[in-house]
Amino acid sequence: MLRKNRRRLLNTSEEDPMAGTSNLVDAMLVLSVGFLIFLVVSWNMQSVVFSDSTPEEKKQTMEAMKKAAEIQQGKQLNSTPQSQSGQGKGYVQMGTVYKDPSSGKLIMVEG
Repeated sequence: MLRKNRRRLLNTSEEDPMAGTSNLVDAMLVLSVGFLIFLVVSWNMQSVVFSDSTPEEKKQTMEAMKKAAEIQQGKQLNSTPQSQSGQGKGYVQMGTVYKDPSSGKLIMVEG
């Protein structure tokens, strides 16, 4: 009888169903901070984020980065240019052409 009472006392502890979620939240926080650090490093923005410059200098740097990332509008071609078959001698690649699936327009990105 004494053994049964001991077993009951040991087995009466209840498990918290929310105990595992705290570990998930911690893991998500670590991953999100890691992704933010990766983003800053991949965009080469360490000088903007971690420098001792004034807010005005940071703003100027961010504006310069936005200007560098702007895409200029090119001219739209309504007809396909005539092409001849050949080896492509003398041609230089000037960019990449993408097709917009919704409108069917061709977009060339110089690069």
